[in-house]
Amino acid sequence: MKKRVTYLAIALTTNCNYQCFYCKRGGESISKEKETISFSNIKKIIASAHEIGITNYRITGGEPTSVPYFGKLIEYIMKFKDTKIRINTNGFKILEYIDVLKKYKESIDIVFSVDSISEYIEGAHFPKYLSKDVIRITKLLRNNGISVRYNIVVTKLNQCQVELLVLKAIDDLNVNVKLLDLNRFSEYFGYSNEVRAQEAFKLWEELFIPMSNFYDFLSEISNHSESEWTTQLISKGNGIPMSCYFRGNNWIQVKDSTRGAKYSEYCISSCLLYKTGNCQEGVFSLFLSSNMVLHLSGCKNTSIHYDLNGKEDGQIKKAFKDLLKLFN
Repeated sequence: MKKRVTYLAIALTTNCNYQCFYCKRGGESISKEKETISFSNIKKIIASAHEIGITNYRITGGEPTSVPYFGKLIEYIMKFKDTKIRINTNGFKILEYIDVLKKYKESIDIVFSVDSISEYIEGAHFPKYLSKDVIRITKLLRNNGISVRYNIVVTKLNQCQVELLVLKAIDDLNVNVKLLDLNRFSEYFGYSNEVRAQEAFKLWEELFIPMSNFYDFLSEISNHSESEWTTQLISKGNGIPMSCYFRGNNWIQVKDSTRGAKYSEYCISSCLLYKTGNCQEGVFSLFLSSNMVLHLSGCKNTSIHYDLNGKEDGQIKKAFKDLLKLFN
């Protein structure tokens, strides 16, 4: 079957060893419960997805390396033809899986969440900072030929360190970088207590900074740039348009939500969330949350959420195909 121009992101678990102030309960999963997908269930999903043409997978959470079967999952996905994997991690246990990562290094890249150089900025705690451990792990991965990218979530707090962090990542550690502006959620962990609803929106307003603030800097340090560029391993042409700035053999990718997103005809004609301006992501990727619900990444429209718990292979494939129609 013809390959699809998309990928499947999988939030294996909602569990994470950090609670970053700009994140929410459950991490990328739409579920807020403490849960992890069973290995038998995830194998069934991947087998069905691959059979209909999905070969690219992004593994996330929560923190995916905390899941006991993580190494076995990499081996399982790699058994299928032409598969590639992107792993989103804070590096918590990544070195426990160095052997399997080296084994499949041509088809795997690691995305580290690294938001600052300092652990504390203006009294706010940044657990995902460029610590000595992160530097050591990064060097070990790169020395073994494993592709590494740093994801930097930019806020008004850490903006003062972004430029230096970008240059350290590219010039000193030989890794790629992605700058992301702050997602607008209805809840956040916050600095000390969780905030919801109007308080969450106020926190977002307080912290949000436009990516355009960095465009001049990125132009100055880069050899050339491309527009509407997404990722090398995953997808192109969907979701929020992104620019990429090249510096030597590495690149800086920018996710700028103020530039809008690409939507399907269904979104435009039938989705109330789109019509009321409450959707940021557009049609970007397929996403399996930790509660076994298949949906579009960032999509809150429950009418196109598919609960795959206990479903047979045929039902699973139909759910995938129904969502894939939105990409055409």
